[in-house]
Amino acid sequence: MKRIVTLLTIALFLSFLTAPTFAQNAKVVSGKSEIKHVKTIDPEMPQMRGSGDPLKGLNVARVDAMIIGNYYALIIGVDSYTGAWAELNNAVGDAKAVKKILSSKYRFDKIKTLYNEEATREAIINEMIWLVDNVKPADNVFIYYSGHGEFQKSLNKGYWVPVDATVASVSKYISNSDIQTYLAGIKSNHTLLVSDACFSGDIFRGRTISVPFEDSERYYYNVHKLKSRQALTSGGIEPVMDGGRDGHSVFAYYLLQSLRNNDSKYFDASQLYGSIKIPVTNNSDQSPKFSPIKNSGDEGGQFIFIKR
Repeated sequence: MKRIVTLLTIALFLSFLTAPTFAQNAKVVSGKSEIKHVKTIDPEMPQMRGSGDPLKGLNVARVDAMIIGNYYALIIGVDSYTGAWAELNNAVGDAKAVKKILSSKYRFDKIKTLYNEEATREAIINEMIWLVDNVKPADNVFIYYSGHGEFQKSLNKGYWVPVDATVASVSKYISNSDIQTYLAGIKSNHTLLVSDACFSGDIFRGRTISVPFEDSERYYYNVHKLKSRQALTSGGIEPVMDGGRDGHSVFAYYLLQSLRNNDSKYFDASQLYGSIKIPVTNNSDQSPKFSPIKNSGDEGGQFIFIKR
């Protein structure tokens, strides 16, 4: 009798070992298992008092690394005007000083300059077209113009005056609307135009909105991610001064001072404007302007100078 019981016990034990698993035995109705959830716990994993995500609910954002392409600069300065246009004294010196501070202190991969006789209408437009054809979507473009500007009231339009514009004719100038078209065509992530010329504020032409400044890593990440097409000008639709301090125009003097004095790794265009607006306004009869350029592809971001 004991032998029979033992054999039955062994048989039952073996049948249990070879039986289908619990999940395989689950009854399926309309393609869905009646077993709602089978939780497994890895003994190697530490247990959490909550969801298992240690950052969940703490409002902690992980900031990804910024994808930064090449930095290009086009710097134009004209003093040696002839014919209908009087010579200037400081425009080329201003342009050269801007080139020097950018190349020595900030990250720039390629800087092209056009000084005096090099800065013809054709040459300036060719450089703009080069940027349109060669700049990639992750790249950044800085354009600086120092020279004569003109405003035609009858056409309600402002212009740059290249070195070969010896007569006072709009056919020899480069209009702000043309510049706006080139800026819209450059496929950069960020483009910043700085213009130290009379009537340069005409390029804005409309109300635009930007992300408000905040001194944080998240701010720089956000404004770098958003495209920008902005201009910083030495004045609005008004004449501006050629002379100023230490051989520079008032606008260029404080622009250079701000770029030199910056000690932060990141320094964006809105900070640059904020640092020069008051001293330029208080020491001249002009008021610098800073705004995104209307209808050029701006999405509220900021051009960021990156210290070497």
